Amino acid sequence: MAIRAVSFDFWNTLFTEQPGGYALYKQSRLRLLEDALRDCGNFTGAQLKAACHTESELHNQIWRTEHRTLATAERLGRILAHLEACLPEALMAEMVKAVEEGILERPPVLVEGARAALEHLAGRYRLGIISDVGFSPGRILKQILAANDLLDAFDSLVFSDEAGRSKPHRQVFEKTAAQLEAAPREIAHIGDLEFTDIVGAKQSGYRAIRFTGVTPMREGEITAADLVIADYALLPQLLENL
Repeated sequence: MAIRAVSFDFWNTLFTEQPGGYALYKQSRLRLLEDALRDCGNFTGAQLKAACHTESELHNQIWRTEHRTLATAERLGRILAHLEACLPEALMAEMVKAVEEGILERPPVLVEGARAALEHLAGRYRLGIISDVGFSPGRILKQILAANDLLDAFDSLVFSDEAGRSKPHRQVFEKTAAQLEAAPREIAHIGDLEFTDIVGAKQSGYRAIRFTGVTPMREGEITAADLVIADYALLPQLLENL
């Protein structure tokens, strides 16, 4: 059956961080936390880093085993709980907003060839995004799409914080299929991670394409994807062949 719709992962598939972006975001969160806690106790930098690391490990475990991502407010609440600290409600709300929007200080950039591929596919296929999120929720990723004049290119946007589930849970793929008005077997999903994008797409009845242009496959790694590509210039013809 011919492909009628295409869904994309966001991170390291359509967009990737600028050099030094990850380190900048991490340092910015630590600085915000330090400033917010200035009147709550004498916390050392090592204590703050340890609390953030503990929360990050827990979040990663929940993401992998429960297939959901925690809201920024909950993640920051867990950091504060680890520190046995508490913030006034108004200050907490300000910090949540600042952390969520921190990525806009140095926003991610489009992967090479992604814009040309999307422009070619638009009108030929219905397009969607299925993306797990971290500290930057769907509302921020939509701002980034809009800033790159791409928001209107998509017929479906499913972000884990809004959907309540993350990949590879069937729920996000089923929701996307409904919004794209296509049967799962008529949809190809493109992403860089095997255990979320490829496993989730295949178990939901999608065709799966592993994108390795940003995240290369490890030596000896095996994929369940129908196709593997590293160059978006190849995508239009490969979709026709599917």
